[in-house]
Amino acid sequence: MKNRYIIYFFVTLTIIVFIALYMIEIPAPSTIIKEKYTLNLK
Repeated sequence: MKNRYIIYFFVTLTIIVFIALYMIEIPAPSTIIKEKYTLNLK
């Protein structure tokens, strides 16, 4: 294979990956979980 075809393949692959990541809805964290720990040091 020529070097040009390898470059075209990786460019199309990265474009497909970015479009797929854009289409997937990643929810933003809506609640912050706060936990209080008590340490009993001896």
